[in-house]
Amino acid sequence: MREPANGDISSLKKAITQALPTAKRVHAPTYAKDIVGDIRQWDERDILFARVDLFQYFGPDSPEYRAYYQAHPEHLEYDTKISNAFGLGKTGGVDTPMFAAQFEAITKIASEPYVDGEPAPHKTEVPPERAAEKVKALARFLGADLVGIGPLRQEWVYSHVGRSFGNREGFQRWGTPVDLRHHTNAIALGFQMDYDLIQRAPDFPVLLATAKGYATGAWVSIQLAEYIRMLGYSARAHHLYNYRVLVVPVAVDCGLGELSRAGYLITKEFGLGLRLAVVTTDMPLAHDEPVDIGAQSFCEACKVCAENCPIGAIPMGDKVEFNGVKKWKLDEQKCYRYWHAVGTDCALCMVTCPWTKPRNWFHRLMSLLATIKGPHQSLMTQADKLFYGKFEGAPRPDFMEPSGQ
Repeated sequence: MREPANGDISSLKKAITQALPTAKRVHAPTYAKDIVGDIRQWDERDILFARVDLFQYFGPDSPEYRAYYQAHPEHLEYDTKISNAFGLGKTGGVDTPMFAAQFEAITKIASEPYVDGEPAPHKTEVPPERAAEKVKALARFLGADLVGIGPLRQEWVYSHVGRSFGNREGFQRWGTPVDLRHHTNAIALGFQMDYDLIQRAPDFPVLLATAKGYATGAWVSIQLAEYIRMLGYSARAHHLYNYRVLVVPVAVDCGLGELSRAGYLITKEFGLGLRLAVVTTDMPLAHDEPVDIGAQSFCEACKVCAENCPIGAIPMGDKVEFNGVKKWKLDEQKCYRYWHAVGTDCALCMVTCPWTKPRNWFHRLMSLLATIKGPHQSLMTQADKLFYGKFEGAPRPDFMEPSGQ
């Protein structure tokens, strides 16, 4: 029998891929059916990172510190312990600056003059469909791996500023009310994390992949916002150190993916292995519909991320109501405590997820099959476990020193 030629194999791969469905566009995001009550705006002062900032940048003698813990004494014990714990990046040894330099650069382009500004005095009229094409093409050109456009729901806008680096010059003061009611559209940007580095989880190299994703997102988002302002419209970038929105639900509304069991955005292209930035604007833009990639039924059956979470921060059970929405609720305090214990943002949930795999034709095929709801989704999880076995983090790459040096 004649062996198939390379061209025959390529044609077969293409035919199989084209015959399978892509992520289904839907009129409402998949979380809509899980809304069971009122969704209140979240105060950024309550997020864990902002609370740690109170220790690092303000200190116990500051009025901000006293005001917050008088109002929220339930957080004081945990926040005190975590703020005195072995910090992120410290296991990098001589290589720690590889991670720290990226985050320092992000800080420098996070102040208000970089993320926001006055629009040009005269608007350039562009039809919404054409404007969306231009915005998405520019975002991809600048470095975004995924980009989608959708409505900005005010529920996903923070109510007050919580991260200000101790009220550093150029940043809005801690506790300032956030007002983005004039922005009706959001542009969600996704950046794939370095696949090779996250395979070293849970170790220091993951921090480099994280930092690179955030740094690229910061750089792309501020340029995209500046471009829109030059067209005469208001636009604001939201990246790591200056968010004013909850980026995961915004990304869901913009059609990048769905909310996963792990609490992160899951996409057909990269699984959990990406970082996000957002640009909000009043520029008229055509919207992308949300997607249904089958993640709700897949995550219901899968549980791989929860099984591999070393501290039990990801729930094994059913969805619960949180802020008006039924969801799998990540325990952020457990998660962050483990990050500090190992000196890195763990990423074990990310790398063990069956969706977070190399972008070869086989896994593209598997991700397409996974979008189809049915009992085969559970079988695919079992096949993933059988094929890959128990995850073991790889050694650090050659350009880094071994652990402990």
